[in-house]
Amino acid sequence: MIPQQSSRPRTATLALAGNPNCGKTTLFNFLTKSGEAVGNRAGVTFEPKEARMRRFGNFDAQIVDLPGIYSLYPYGNEEKAAERYLKSGKYSTVINIADATNLERSLYLTLQLIDRGIRVVLALNMMDEAEKEHLKIDIPALSAALGIPVYAISAAHGTGVRELIAGVLKEPPVPPRPFGYGTDSRAIHQTAGKILRGTVRREQKNPSFSDRLDRIICRPFVGIPLFLAVVFLVFLLTFSSVGGYLTEQLEKLFSYLGSSLYELLARLGVSEGIRHFLTDGIFSGVAAVLSFMPQTAILFLLLALLEDSGYMARAAFVMDSTLRPFGLSGKAFIPMLVGFGCTVPAVLSTTTLDEKEKETAIFSLPFVPCSARFPIFAMLISTFFEKYAALAAFSIYLLGILAAVFSAFLHSRSKSGCPAPPLTIELPKYRMPRIRNLMREVGAKLKDFLIRAGTVVFLSCVVISILSSLSPDLTPAENGEDSILAAFGRLFSAPFALLGFGDGRILSALAAGFFAKESIVSTIEILIPQGLSSVLSPAGAASLAVFSLLYTPCAATLSAIRKELGGRKALYTLFRCLLFAFAASFLVYTIFRLFAWMA
Repeated sequence: MIPQQSSRPRTATLALAGNPNCGKTTLFNFLTKSGEAVGNRAGVTFEPKEARMRRFGNFDAQIVDLPGIYSLYPYGNEEKAAERYLKSGKYSTVINIADATNLERSLYLTLQLIDRGIRVVLALNMMDEAEKEHLKIDIPALSAALGIPVYAISAAHGTGVRELIAGVLKEPPVPPRPFGYGTDSRAIHQTAGKILRGTVRREQKNPSFSDRLDRIICRPFVGIPLFLAVVFLVFLLTFSSVGGYLTEQLEKLFSYLGSSLYELLARLGVSEGIRHFLTDGIFSGVAAVLSFMPQTAILFLLLALLEDSGYMARAAFVMDSTLRPFGLSGKAFIPMLVGFGCTVPAVLSTTTLDEKEKETAIFSLPFVPCSARFPIFAMLISTFFEKYAALAAFSIYLLGILAAVFSAFLHSRSKSGCPAPPLTIELPKYRMPRIRNLMREVGAKLKDFLIRAGTVVFLSCVVISILSSLSPDLTPAENGEDSILAAFGRLFSAPFALLGFGDGRILSALAAGFFAKESIVSTIEILIPQGLSSVLSPAGAASLAVFSLLYTPCAATLSAIRKELGGRKALYTLFRCLLFAFAASFLVYTIFRLFAWMA
């Protein structure tokens, strides 16, 4: 069926369509100067995204980035979203992005687009990589065989992109002549094979580096230990070496700036109460969060390196056999990876999953430690477990993954053992990570970190400072223990005393963390300026770390869950997480105390 394409609009709309991991989003970012997430794996784009082209000032167009799609008879939810858009006809031309190193797979979609009568041009991406693999593509012959324009580009380097856009906008393609395949997939495959034999030649037939390496690391008995070793190395670099040193230096800088600000306000004649409010309250609270920015940046950078190199897709493939008995496929591992950054987009990315697996994954995602919890772990580790920083961080994050998997197991069994759907995943080629992609991704995440510190955490510090300076009768409090916040925390201290952190000020910090997990650190800095070691034992600190890891997700995450599953299931998630957190924290606290007694 030919889409009902409207008459050409004043501003052309170019839709980028192609298989997963063919470089659509890389080209989208290049054309629009956007900062959309780019990854060397499938599933990065899970809904259409639109922006105005800004790269070439003499051309005007809207660019639409579609989720990866293998066929116009889609299987997954993200493929269905792309197919719906292609059916809508809300575009002038489809730019079909094809991986030049794997043209055989890409041509199936190309031939279907042509057969539907869609205005389409073919952009052979990654031509630089095709040359390295000794592939020779006869572009004029390929264009003649398909009956559509064909362009050679490299979206990562911008090579050939201007020629592509100029060709599409100056001479828009006419609707191609349909082949008349209908639903005959065998005929499409036969035509693709015939075209390839006449247009593509490989001068060297040795197995590629990716294939040779995959034969080793994609075996579960190698891949799973390797993944754990890689994660441990990430935390070693983040906490125990470069990250720890940079954070320590930044803490010294903020301490100096805080003292300087206090002295400046004193010279300006500002009253002592206001000086303490501004420096010991607001400034110290925000600085406590910002001081962990170097470690956060290093963690983001290392994870982006692993993703852009192509390793993360292999990790998802290897984890498929591990997750399957718990009701999840390896494809669900991708939202978990997204969850290390933020749980909100992780929940939204589950739209790519089967409906039953989607619910199982969403109930498990709040246990994956997001970046907002990172400052909490960093504070506790630097205070109580600095000697074993990398091991402590690795243990916390591993516990989060295990809790997510255990949650999936319980939920899948409650649904009469729903089997995990079969895994269909793209294994991209290994690549040297691109500095531009890395800087864009890390920069976007740090920007979000700074915005949260400058808005939510700042406002939280203002409110916490006011409530911590007033007693319940609204008179000035002599110290944090006499404040409104501490009194509020004491109402719930009895059950939390069983977990080793019954101090009302800590409970007030956990309550503030419902709106932004970073607020836990700033609140503790304001309410307990003498440091956590004055009110917590190592056993209590370990218990608090586990509780902070597992307890209720933030308000934004619950809102995302409500959008995907409904209000009742969002509320169920909240209480479910609290129950998990209580049980795990009590177990950890008991074990730590037992070992301390035995020692």
